[in-house]
Amino acid sequence: MKSPNFQETPTRGWSSTAPAKKLYVNLTGSDEVGVIDLDTRQIIAKWPLPDAHVAHAIALDEPNHRLFTATRKPPQFIVFIRHRKSRNFSPLCGREQRLSIDVARKRIYITGSDTASVFEQRDPDHYEHIAEVPTAYRAKSSIFVPELKRLYVADSGKGKPDAKLALQIFEVQ
Repeated sequence: MKSPNFQETPTRGWSSTAPAKKLYVNLTGSDEVGVIDLDTRQIIAKWPLPDAHVAHAIALDEPNHRLFTATRKPPQFIVFIRHRKSRNFSPLCGREQRLSIDVARKRIYITGSDTASVFEQRDPDHYEHIAEVPTAYRAKSSIFVPELKRLYVADSGKGKPDAKLALQIFEVQ
């Protein structure tokens, strides 16, 4: 199997379609989202992230034709609707790492260092920042489990004296 050629472009984060026909990748070196055809293993499109840099977190809401990505410079999250960039939304937690979609509540959870940012969809084109939830230093890794209505956040404290591993569990309302 041949891998896609990213031409020395660093990548961060990925999300794929349900039948695994396409893969979406943050191309941090060129400030773009790359779309890869998994049958041909070729980059078939690049979506620019103008005025946004260092994209890490990415998630796909395939039924609603939305792709979400979050950037660190400036801290914001970006929505692509049917392959077109819609809007940038901020504020956003620092050093974001993971982005989860809560389809039932029409929310986006973005975890980063110290906090989790929560956005809620107001209409098809607008999301509102509704909460900034305290987590822990460098608590960037997370997973949302919709069946349990819980967001699990791993606290590593990496780089902090006397850091201890912990798991925070947030029940969503």
